Amino acid sequence: MNTQQRDFLKIISAALINQPPDFQGYQLPEDWKRLHKISSEQKLSPMIYGQLYRLPAFQKAPASLQQKWMSEAVAAAGKQVIQTESFARVCDELTRRGIRYVVLKGISCRVWYAHPELRPSGDEDILIDPENLKVCHEVLQELHFTNEESINVPDIEEEQEITYLAQDGSLYLEVHLNAIGKENAMQKQLKEQFTNLLDKTEQITFEGHDFYVLEPTGQMIQLMSHFYKHLYGSGVGVRQMIDLLLGIQKLSDRIDWDKFGQFLKEHHMQKLFAAILNAGTDYLHLELENIPGTFIRKKVRPEALLDDMFAGGIYGFGENNDRKLSGFTAVEIDSGENKWKRILFPSRIRLGDRYPKLREKPYLYPYFVVKRWFELFLEYGSGKEKRELLKKRMSIAEKRKQVLNYYR
Repeated sequence: MNTQQRDFLKIISAALINQPPDFQGYQLPEDWKRLHKISSEQKLSPMIYGQLYRLPAFQKAPASLQQKWMSEAVAAAGKQVIQTESFARVCDELTRRGIRYVVLKGISCRVWYAHPELRPSGDEDILIDPENLKVCHEVLQELHFTNEESINVPDIEEEQEITYLAQDGSLYLEVHLNAIGKENAMQKQLKEQFTNLLDKTEQITFEGHDFYVLEPTGQMIQLMSHFYKHLYGSGVGVRQMIDLLLGIQKLSDRIDWDKFGQFLKEHHMQKLFAAILNAGTDYLHLELENIPGTFIRKKVRPEALLDDMFAGGIYGFGENNDRKLSGFTAVEIDSGENKWKRILFPSRIRLGDRYPKLREKPYLYPYFVVKRWFELFLEYGSGKEKRELLKKRMSIAEKRKQVLNYYR
């Protein structure tokens, strides 16, 4: 990690315990810009600005950057308030209509933060019973939401989520039909952890509204599965790690640690979880003393994981989408699936995300596979420069394999 990345973690650490950071600032404008870039890439710009603006050292930053940072933070915090109100209306109406749901991520994690409005979320996610999708769809239409994908398609229950957008732009909502997806072998294995999930919920109150969330052990298993899924995709961001750590810290006395430990063991996550804990104690300075000693492995260092997070940003894609092929290579480690098979013959669900017509007409799968081959050739195969791009991206993917192998 470089200086700005370490300072980023130092500032986040102070924010999490609601204390001013031990941060002296920079002399060079370029260093301030690097810190701002990291905070933007990790979608934690409001939290960083909330710590910086009161510091005398922040006056060393270029005035234009101070203004930009402030505008981003105020806009993000304001959007979060509006989004929460819109989401509450949806959840209240679902409850009134007798539709079971549970919040995934988002608000269910935000309640753990000292200043929840500074933990931004681009959308909100709920999980429902697949058989309630049509009624849920009707409720959302009545509340003036439009859906991006049709629900009148064959095998709709095989899809992970349907996305909706409030017509006034206040909320982007993902309605999940399953908690982790069924797109590849890894997700199908993880899916076994989430049977009868809606039978194991509890209610929380946030900003004056009630929401249903998973019980603590189920929530930690879902968050860890989500982290793992994205790590083995293109990558995962620092915010997801913080969500996990705060959940563990706040709920430690209510987690079934035997069940959680068995889950980690079955899915080869024990070293990864140890690295996350070490990042929490060594870099974010969180108190995690209630974690059972069997989970602590101080020799499993988190630096390679943190480097990977900073390289990929919040969604793992990296600069110029240079990590977009990493997931195909990474899945070989987890499930043994051949990377070229996944690149050349993606699942119908995955291909349907790219070609919506395939969702309505599954028999067109061979046509869209060939269409995808042609697009891949145009992207990587036509010309020396494009072949060099492919070589570069495959090289990045191979390097990521070393990181993933270390944490298995």
